[in-house]
Amino acid sequence: MLTKEEKKVVAGITFVVVARFLGLFLLLPVLAPYVKKLSGSTPLLTGLAVGIYGLTQALLQIPFGYLSDKYSRKGVITVGLLIYALGSFLGGVAQNIWTMLIARFLQGAGAISSAAIALSADLIREEVRTVAFAHIGAAIGMTFAFSIVAAPVLAGKFGVPFIFFLTGALSLLALLYLLLFIHEPKRHEKEIEPFLKLLPQILTDKNQMAVDLSIGILHLILVSIFTVIPIELIENYNIPKPEHWKIYLPVILISLAIMVPAIIFAEKRGKIKPVYLSGILLISLGFLIHILLKNIYGVFLMLLLFFIGFHLLEPILPSLLTKFAGPEKRGIAVGVYNTIQFMGAFLGGILGGIFLKLGKDYLLITDFLISLLWFIFVALWIKGVEIKKREAQP
Repeated sequence: MLTKEEKKVVAGITFVVVARFLGLFLLLPVLAPYVKKLSGSTPLLTGLAVGIYGLTQALLQIPFGYLSDKYSRKGVITVGLLIYALGSFLGGVAQNIWTMLIARFLQGAGAISSAAIALSADLIREEVRTVAFAHIGAAIGMTFAFSIVAAPVLAGKFGVPFIFFLTGALSLLALLYLLLFIHEPKRHEKEIEPFLKLLPQILTDKNQMAVDLSIGILHLILVSIFTVIPIELIENYNIPKPEHWKIYLPVILISLAIMVPAIIFAEKRGKIKPVYLSGILLISLGFLIHILLKNIYGVFLMLLLFFIGFHLLEPILPSLLTKFAGPEKRGIAVGVYNTIQFMGAFLGGILGGIFLKLGKDYLLITDFLISLLWFIFVALWIKGVEIKKREAQP
């Protein structure tokens, strides 16, 4: 059970992470149509504006994670939130595609995920860490659900620039909470090894790389889905974009309702790997169902099974990673993890653009095969993934 101090840490990290993800999720359903109308925009530049945040996130996660190990978790998060806020405000005033590209570049450059996960891992005991990450994951899921519902309404009433300004302001509020209420963890006396010496240690750790590749594949599939499926709902099933929340919301809520007891079960019984594999298998099954059921029910079941798998994996993967890495290398290890995560998102956007030209069947078949190979890879490769069972409270 989380202590009072740990609950405060979870609340603070959740606020910081949600402020970042809110900017992504609120823009997800409305950004491309808005960018398409900006001066100088082309289809290629529109796609780049949507996906470039993933590229800059990927490039900066490792340096930010390493700097948080060597100097200060809170210091790195502070710099990242300020860069993100600058990019958000610039996006709010952008009048042409080039300014928007710079804004999205800066939003991605606020790469705080590595330091934020490492900070929470520093301040939360290992035996309750998975539950803590599950709380954060649930908050992110609820943020996603809220964003899908609210974004078309906010964009229609106030405009897309308002969303940029809103998320910029929220990031500054999150920064204020971090500085006032979350303490910096005690620094280890041991000198942190040089960056170039640490990196090969991480890249040759089979368990860490299995986790890293898993998060990359998961986000590749996520972004590819949301590049293609919203257009399928509009063009194939005549569901206008403002009505898409009626599909997304129950999917998210059902998947979150399943996630929490499943994670508690995995932690209490020491069954992390079976739950890990079950999440991947459900994602694969969802694509197979949509391939077989070529109707709206196939879309719904694919999204439902994907998000059940997604929400099972999201808290498990960072918890496993921080266990495998150890405290001295935790920041840079999470940096590698997030680099691969966001590179997966960037590649997912590229694949999504290709699938838009070729047709959704290519999306379904490709993602089904990727997820099936992913399941086999994890089943055969990863070893020793069990974390300590949660101790009974007196």
